[in-house]
Amino acid sequence: MKGIIVFFTLIFIPLLSFPQNQEINGVIVAFNKFSLKNVLVKAKKAKTETLTNDLGIFNINVKKNDILIIEADGFANYRYKVKSTDKSLKINLIYEDKKKNKENVLNAEYIHEDDLEYGLEFLAAENSVFSNFTDVYDAISYALPASSIIFENGEKKIQIRGAKTLTGSNAALIVLDGMIVDDISFIVTSEIVSISHLTGPPAAIYGTRGANGVISIITK
Repeated sequence: MKGIIVFFTLIFIPLLSFPQNQEINGVIVAFNKFSLKNVLVKAKKAKTETLTNDLGIFNINVKKNDILIIEADGFANYRYKVKSTDKSLKINLIYEDKKKNKENVLNAEYIHEDDLEYGLEFLAAENSVFSNFTDVYDAISYALPASSIIFENGEKKIQIRGAKTLTGSNAALIVLDGMIVDDISFIVTSEIVSISHLTGPPAAIYGTRGANGVISIITK
């Protein structure tokens, strides 16, 4: 009996130690509207890769906590850390508006020329990496990897890694378009232009209020 237990232990322990595999389906678009074909999607840990089809759709096998790397010449590269709950993703790539890029994008047939020109003229607000997020806190976590979400008195806040006090709040000071704010849940992510961690003189002007770090959010 003891020998049987040892046998099954030797069989199952290695299996449990293997990273869990996961299948991800997704679509890649530009300007949050037009599907992009022939875009390369790679899973860093699983070492798998695929291309989007004519509808911008992809399917790829990944490992637990894998990183998706999405590349298309003329668009900003995009990295996404896979969550265990992810089943389907919509990713909006950001077109980098340069003369050479237009030629590269059209030659690779990622997008039709009419759609690209329409996007640049009428959908410029959608050409933002922050439009990939519906929650401003997730957008901050993406822009500032050294930040994390915490809860204080039941409210969601942002903490900069390493900023911790024994008493009082550990939350970073949030400055929205130059104004200090406590609540940022109302921010529409597609309206965000930039998110940055202020240091040095730009942070010093906030004095002790910025002791836990200062995060600046600029919107359109």
